[in-house]
Order: sequence, then structure tokens, then C-alpha cells
Amino acid sequence: MKTIVTSTGERLPVLLALDGLPIFEPTVFSLSEIRSRNRASNTIDSYLRSVMVFLLFLDLRKINLEERLKIGQLLSLAEIEDLVGICRLPLEKIHSLLSEVKVASKQAMSSVVSLEKLRKTASNNEEIRIDASSSATRLRNIRDYLKWLCLARISKHGVDTSLRLSLDLSIQYVSSAIDARLPSGSQKFEGTDQREGLDPEVVSRILEVVNPNSEENPWSDEHPKYRNELIILWLLSCGLRRGELLNIKIDDLNFRKSTVVVERRADDLGDPRKNQPKVKTKGREIPISAGLMGKTNAYILNHRSAIKGARKHGFLFVASESGAPLSIPSINKMFTVLKEKSPEFGNNLFPHIMRHTWNDNFSEEMDKNRVGEEQEKKARSYLMGWSETSGTAATYTRRHTRKKAQAASLRLQENIIGRTNDK
Repeated sequence: MKTIVTSTGERLPVLLALDGLPIFEPTVFSLSEIRSRNRASNTIDSYLRSVMVFLLFLDLRKINLEERLKIGQLLSLAEIEDLVGICRLPLEKIHSLLSEVKVASKQAMSSVVSLEKLRKTASNNEEIRIDASSSATRLRNIRDYLKWLCLARISKHGVDTSLRLSLDLSIQYVSSAIDARLPSGSQKFEGTDQREGLDPEVVSRILEVVNPNSEENPWSDEHPKYRNELIILWLLSCGLRRGELLNIKIDDLNFRKSTVVVERRADDLGDPRKNQPKVKTKGREIPISAGLMGKTNAYILNHRSAIKGARKHGFLFVASESGAPLSIPSINKMFTVLKEKSPEFGNNLFPHIMRHTWNDNFSEEMDKNRVGEEQEKKARSYLMGWSETSGTAATYTRRHTRKKAQAASLRLQENIIGRTNDK
């Protein structure tokens, strides 16, 4: 995969062959079917990565799809079952399997046997699987790609009527078979596998560690110490997505009003990052506390200004050495370093968990101030950038909802026990 930045600033993902050239049919598919519907570059990337998995699968099973299309055939039921299994694996595992099959083929062993072996391994080892929703997305995208391939053949001039009928029947069969095998989510109760915000004690501990004056601070240079603490504070205080945070420019800050404008800047020519951090939700103006604004101002004047390359652009957070706008991989690495240096935080520490934590804190604040449910929903939706009718809030309030439900359950139990004691 490679992302091209066009002259208009558009980020365009492209799937390349081993010779470095774009693969023709996936490229036409992404341009005519996905980009033409004005879908985001991340969506195009998702489709092309799914197509990549499908092409690797064809290599694994030694399927010549072009020859099959010529006679109106696609995949057999057994091949669809194999495809479902492959879509459950991480990309690295698929590449590893392909290498194993190539070695086995040289030794005159059956690649199908090797694939059967992998399916048994995958079914017995849940750890090597990706999550069900990601696997389902791959399969849906592959289904859409196959539909497009067949439609492109059917719409060509001079195609025999029988071939049109065969292709139409084949894609109906494959689509139905894939839809019937889409992985469903876990049936475990939500508390075991759903993201929730961090406990207050964990948040306090994180703030202790990232304090620039702390001996436990994992960064040695002055700039990353102050920058990374400020990033944590922004994420916890405002509940922003990492893309929204990295998209903030100094000009978006109003120091007089103590506010920040979160603005959508898709395909910004002034943003040199190929993987441009984007604002997925609505633009909005958010109030900033005096304390956070003071720390932000101090970072700009005392630390950001000392990085020479930072003068070339207006983005708030910059890389320590180059001064370039901070990238998404850099903020991910920041959290990785924090977890490595402080194993006590475990794996449940990443940028987006801060958004969940903010929502928990917001719910508790609304409860303290006895704000009505409808008013709270509107306020939360505005600050998060959601529409007022969005149901997204449920994703971010699991912990608070669970705690309230458990507390209510305990009160009911105590009332019942109290009645028996009275007798």
C-alpha cells in the first residue's frame, strides 16, 4: 500500500504490485466505486487492504480468477470457507503462510494441505485472529470487489448472454455465501471485552509518571517531556480523537476566550503528512480551562519555539528533531513507550482510551449537577462532534452505565433483604 498526495492535497491510497506499479483492477475499483462516492481516504485504504488479502488468498489457493471470469465462475463453497478463515488472520500471518506454501510447493508438497494445516492452527489458537468486526469488514469489502468485477464483465460489449447469466448467478451465490459467514461479535457480557474508561487511580498514576519533573518520566529530552504531558492532558481534558488533536493549529486557539476550534481540514495542502490526521466528527468550539491553556501557552513559547523546523507550519504538536507536524504513528509510539517503561499500565493504554475516560468523567459530572438525560445527551454530542440523534454515546458510556446499573441492583437487593429482616 502507498498513499499518494495529489496536487490538490488529496490523499489517495494505491495498491502496488511487486514491481512498484499500481495493480490495474483494484485501482479502477477504488477510483470508480469508492472515491467517486466521495468516501474518505481511510475508507479507500480499508477497501484496498481487503483486496490485498483477497489477492494473497488467490495466490495461496493457486486460483486464476481471470480464467474463471471468462467462463462465468468465481469461487466454490470450499474456497469461500477458506477465504473466511484467511480473513480472520493478521496480514503478517497471511504473508508467512504464503511463504510456507511456496517452500512446500518447491518440495512437491500440496499447498492445499498446508492451508488445511493453517485452518486447524487458526481454529485452535484464538490469539492469532483479528477481531470479528475487522474480519467482517474484510469480507464485505471483498464481496463488493467481486460484485464490481462481475458487473464490469457483464457490462462489456459483445459478452455472450450465457456468460452474463453465469456471472450473475455466480456473484449472487458468492455474495450470499459470504454474507452467511460474516463473523458475529462476541456473545460475552460487555464487561469482559468492551472498551471502558480508565479508573481514576490509573489516571492519577499516569499523570504522576508523565510529569516532566518525575524521575519515572520515560523521556530524557526536555521537549518530548513537556509535549507528551500536554498531549495526555489534552486527551483527558477534552476527549478528542488523536486525529483531532494532531489537526489543531496554534491559530485555532483563542487565548482571550480560552477556547479551541476543532476544524475539519480534509486534503489540507499545508499539511505535509501523507497519513493526514483528520477530524472525523463535526467541527466545534470547545472551552479550555485556564490551567490547560496556560500549559499550552508555555509549551508554545518555551519548547515548541526552540524546534527550528516548527516555524514552517502552524500545527500545535511537533516532532522533537525535525519540527514537522507530529504524526499518528508518533503518538502511538508515545503510548507504547509509556507502557514499556511502566508495565503496571498493561495493554489497556492507548490514545482512544482517553476519549472513553473523558466520557465517564463527563457522565459523573452531569450526575453531580443533576442535568437531565436529554440535556446531557445534547451537550455530550456537541462536545464530541456527534449529531444530536447519534447513538454513538452508548459506545463511550459503558463503564458509567454499568456502575449505575450495578449500584441500582445492590439497592434493590438491600431493600429485599431489609424486608425479610424486618419480619
